Amino acid sequence: MRSLWLLTISFVALLSLIAIHGYTTMRRARAIHDEMVAVHASYLRSDSFLRAVPDNMYLAGLMMRDYLLDGSPTSGSQHQQQVRAIRSSVEEQLSKLEPEVGEQATPALKRLRSEVKAYWDSMEPIFQWTPEQRRQLGSQFLLHDVLPRWNAVVSLAKEITSLNEADLRQDQRRLEASQETFQRFLSQMLALVLIVGFLVAILAIHRFTILERRSEQHQREVERAQNELRRLSRHIIQAQEDERKYISRELHDSVGQTLTAIGLELASLAVLQGSSFQARVQEVKGLSEDMLRSVRDLAMGLRPSMLDDVGLAPALEWQGRQFSRRLGIPVTVDIQGVFDSLPDSHRTCIFRIVQEALTNCAKHARAKHIRIMVSHANEAVHAIIQDDGVGFDGHNDSASGIGLLGMKERAQELKGKLSITSDRQHGTKIELEVPISGKAGV
Repeated sequence: MRSLWLLTISFVALLSLIAIHGYTTMRRARAIHDEMVAVHASYLRSDSFLRAVPDNMYLAGLMMRDYLLDGSPTSGSQHQQQVRAIRSSVEEQLSKLEPEVGEQATPALKRLRSEVKAYWDSMEPIFQWTPEQRRQLGSQFLLHDVLPRWNAVVSLAKEITSLNEADLRQDQRRLEASQETFQRFLSQMLALVLIVGFLVAILAIHRFTILERRSEQHQREVERAQNELRRLSRHIIQAQEDERKYISRELHDSVGQTLTAIGLELASLAVLQGSSFQARVQEVKGLSEDMLRSVRDLAMGLRPSMLDDVGLAPALEWQGRQFSRRLGIPVTVDIQGVFDSLPDSHRTCIFRIVQEALTNCAKHARAKHIRIMVSHANEAVHAIIQDDGVGFDGHNDSASGIGLLGMKERAQELKGKLSITSDRQHGTKIELEVPISGKAGV
């Protein structure tokens, strides 16, 4: 949990840093872009105004020249109105120009406004001249008053333009410095993000490596425990089989022979005594024979001697007959192949799995017919036990009892494969495949 919280905080910090870096970068880039656009637009506006002022004043001078050359006594008011309109336009342009220029150009702009005003003021009196005065004084007025003032205005406009260009270059240098600062900031932030990401990656890799090693160690311990359990299970099963074999042999050889001898002795006694004594002896003899059959059945149930004496096929057929005789359920045993060379472990495994399957059928299946098929082919033994009983839910793990688990364990000990297919009201089918060469079943 500590590692989880540490990794979570590290990743959150890294993502937050990336987000802040991205937001700051976009905001700063946008600010620099807007500032560059504003500087360029201001320069274009001021340049446009500075070009328009001399042009308008030059146009006013041309109109003044036309007025002075015009001999009509009634044209003064018309020319005066046109000149005043141009004057209003120039003053409006100068008013708009004032906030666009820098501090260095402000004194020159003031002189420009003063020269422009003097230029317009010098024109006002001539609109009162008579045609004769215009002819006599017009050329001198244009030469000594209008033209010098217009030249002064043009010089001031050029000076302001130069100052404006100097301000533009200064702003460009300032923006370049800001751009360099911004690039350094980006480099530093990128380096910081890379360092934090590298540290987070190292931390995550280190922690994941530790967890993976612990997981592998735990997996090895689980596998080792499972192997120990399997080994213990093999020993238990083998000890159980050995014990069953020993008990079966003792019951058959020792107890069975003793009961047989008792029966023979009782038979000999019956010949020597009277009829009443003979009846009692016959009764004891019957009890002895019943006990002998019980002992033999017990011995065969523990481990049928025919499994060791005559082989797997007769033992399975005997088991099917015994099951049918006890429970009245028909059992069909189909044996295909030769099992003489089958190892004892394989014979015992197949016999016990079939025995356990029949026991489960007797307890739970309520079957009307059972079929057992055993075949030997392709270096493997195949066995199928199928009934037409009520079945069970094969997808429910809780339905697997100790008997089914024991069957699977026996198959796994020989590297075999056991599959159980069952559905309610459709019976149960158990399939077993045990390799003889030691390879796992397919």
